[in-house]
Amino acid sequence: AMDPQQRVFLETVWSTLDDAGCPRSKLQDRKVGVFVGVMYGQYQLFGVEERLKGNPVSLSSSFATIANRVSFFFNWRGPSMAVDTMCSSSLTAIHLACESLRRGESEFAIAGGVNLMIHPEKDLILSQSGFSAKDGRCRAFGEGGEGYVPGEGVGAVLLKPLSKAIADGDRIQGVIRASAMNHGGRTNGYTVPNSRSQAEVVGEALVRSQIDPASITYVEAHGTGT
Repeated sequence: AMDPQQRVFLETVWSTLDDAGCPRSKLQDRKVGVFVGVMYGQYQLFGVEERLKGNPVSLSSSFATIANRVSFFFNWRGPSMAVDTMCSSSLTAIHLACESLRRGESEFAIAGGVNLMIHPEKDLILSQSGFSAKDGRCRAFGEGGEGYVPGEGVGAVLLKPLSKAIADGDRIQGVIRASAMNHGGRTNGYTVPNSRSQAEVVGEALVRSQIDPASITYVEAHGTGT
């Protein structure tokens, strides 16, 4: 049986192509990369429960299959992978997609992420680990933050080199000037972020983009409140 995360991401990619006005026949049998960020795989837990009851059910939550299902369905031959970097998984997928386009591995790229809550085990883990807010409120950047509120979501974008998008007369929704990625290394605790490393990766992206930080008027940030 197909993991719901595979299904909704496949449906979202279909909608993404429709929104971009890109006929599926145009991309068939071409180097289209698929990069998806995903963090939790729970569907197979239902299979385990059924087998314990004596029912021969086999369910898979393979992350790779989320991307590979898309490549198989649309007959795309570019890189196809799922990445799990926790909360940054979707942005990591976009970063890898951009790098693939720059290297010429991909002519086009689908990048996105999916996160569904399909089994209570996830809520139990987050609650017992102290990640979920006890009062159901996320106080990102505020005082009293004690956790975040889990949610569901799925999204995808179609990426291609800017010069090609302009030449093809595409409706361009946005331009990715640069991206960067790093790790915080060792901190006071495994789940404790490294503010210096976070500042460094933002600075690296700004240098690559050649954008004056003073000219930025709108920022979207990841703030869990944990």
